Amino acid sequence: MQRFIKWLFRLFRKDSFQRLRQDWTANKYRQGLFMSFDWPLYALVMAISVFGVIAIFSATSAATDEEVTGLVNLLNTHPITYARLQFIWIILGNLVLFLVASLDYHFYGKYARVIYFANIIVLLSVLTVQAGRGGMRAFFSVGGSNTTLGQRTFQPSEFGKVAMIISLAHGFSQRKSPIRNLRELWPTMLFVGLPMVLVFLQPDFGTALVYMVMYVVVLYISGTKRKLIYGLIAVMIAVAIPLWFYLNTASDSFRLTRILMWLNPSQYPDDARQVINGQIAIGSGGLTGKGVTSVGSFASLGYIPDDHTDFCFAIVCEAFGFIGGVALIIAFMLFLARLIQHALHTDDKFGEYVIVCTTAMFMFHILENICMILGILPVTGIPLPFISYGGSNYLTNMAALGLVMNVVMRSRQKQLGGTQHVTKKL
Repeated sequence: MQRFIKWLFRLFRKDSFQRLRQDWTANKYRQGLFMSFDWPLYALVMAISVFGVIAIFSATSAATDEEVTGLVNLLNTHPITYARLQFIWIILGNLVLFLVASLDYHFYGKYARVIYFANIIVLLSVLTVQAGRGGMRAFFSVGGSNTTLGQRTFQPSEFGKVAMIISLAHGFSQRKSPIRNLRELWPTMLFVGLPMVLVFLQPDFGTALVYMVMYVVVLYISGTKRKLIYGLIAVMIAVAIPLWFYLNTASDSFRLTRILMWLNPSQYPDDARQVINGQIAIGSGGLTGKGVTSVGSFASLGYIPDDHTDFCFAIVCEAFGFIGGVALIIAFMLFLARLIQHALHTDDKFGEYVIVCTTAMFMFHILENICMILGILPVTGIPLPFISYGGSNYLTNMAALGLVMNVVMRSRQKQLGGTQHVTKKL
């Protein structure tokens, strides 16, 4: 506690903003930096994103009596609201990516504590807002009906993933040796546990799981004693399951029903309608799919709730068939493989852990989303990266990708003999 008070005192000294400006200047973009940018990875992400816009357009298509042909006729017949908004998020996401990548990632590491506590404050603030769907207090509303984008909501716990990536990576990179006993493990558990609990209280079990997965993966990669990791996972499960059941049975929440219908969907035909119809849509796509818009499709008839967000993969398979679904999975595999390759070739611990945490986040999102639609895992409301509609998630993904590109560019320049800005400790 005494160390924390001293750190706060140093943070709010009179010259704090001056030091911040100096750090910003010392770590800003340098000419020629983007020559080391991973353009193939960026092109892959953009291809997946554009494919996602098409899938969202298909998911929000209107029911018609006959096939509509021609691009102009399609756009005039079917709603384009969500597809257009997703395209706007892609543009804004690109801006976020390049802004994040242009400032040396060591700058984020230096202010990792500030980022962490700012995230805690925001997560506490969102708990005070009016409860929305499912009794969740997870969104802030911005804008209004007269603004260009209309009234939009953003989810702080999504942006909190980037804060956790930076905080976890910085914390573990500062260690001189791996964690070997419970006494060393406790501080890291509390460090991750606080934002996890705040997210869980929203309640957003899916995003809390993302935080936990990133933490466990970085524990493993950092060389933490394996028995401690296995014991930690066992304790988390032992605590989370009864707590989760208590919270959800006490509030008569639909989340308990999600588990029960996952175990036996035939006994909950109404509640399991989303999963059952999603699987039927996947099968109805056949080998090559029905097309982006087709008469009588599950997408156009609205048989799958949230088909443009969490269940967008079902629409991908209906519209583009088995080939389209497999192609998307292969694209994600190439994406993850590229991230892992970058992590293996980074000689800076902080940069390596940044990429490791980012990879863990994306991998969990992809596996959980696809598996929950297939009925392998329970529904948790986890979106599919770059495919599902949603501004908060897309901007978060691009910010995380910007951190990866940041590490990659500066690691390549360092290997080529370039200099690297290093900030002093705060």
